Amino acid sequence: MAKAKVLALAAVLVLLAGGCAQAQQEMPVVLSFCGTVGQFSVSNGVIVLGAGQEVFYGGQLEASEDFAADAVSFSATFYCLSGDEKKTLLSSSVTDRTGGRVRVGGDLGKVSGEGAVSGLGEKAIKPQTLKNGLYFELEVTDAGGRQSIYPLQLSVTEVTAQENK
Repeated sequence: MAKAKVLALAAVLVLLAGGCAQAQQEMPVVLSFCGTVGQFSVSNGVIVLGAGQEVFYGGQLEASEDFAADAVSFSATFYCLSGDEKKTLLSSSVTDRTGGRVRVGGDLGKVSGEGAVSGLGEKAIKPQTLKNGLYFELEVTDAGGRQSIYPLQLSVTEVTAQENK
């Protein structure tokens, strides 16, 4: 009989410990972002910040037909400003090596993994920093070798379901 009580108590403790562990797990934070400046826009961007796995999807770059019509290359960079520090989150580039032109636009890529967005340790970026300081920079080089840089502060919205506390 005592053995049964000990087993029952052990089972209850295991269940309680498991429940506490689940309660301590953080819900992922999901942010969406977009922005428009001049003749181009960034849309459908998504950031997921969760325990372990993080995802940054840059969304779509759309530009008017006549924007940078003579571009031979462009680079797209997402970064975050935290104080005086600029942290690059995702960067990609397109270059035509045949002497032709490139069309500015398309899928901006993604990155994922532990700490891929926020970083790890003491200098980890908080969701609030991303909400207030997420930027996109488009750098376009034309056939004459001239570079133009177009900065854009992105509008970030948290879409995570909030629990009533």
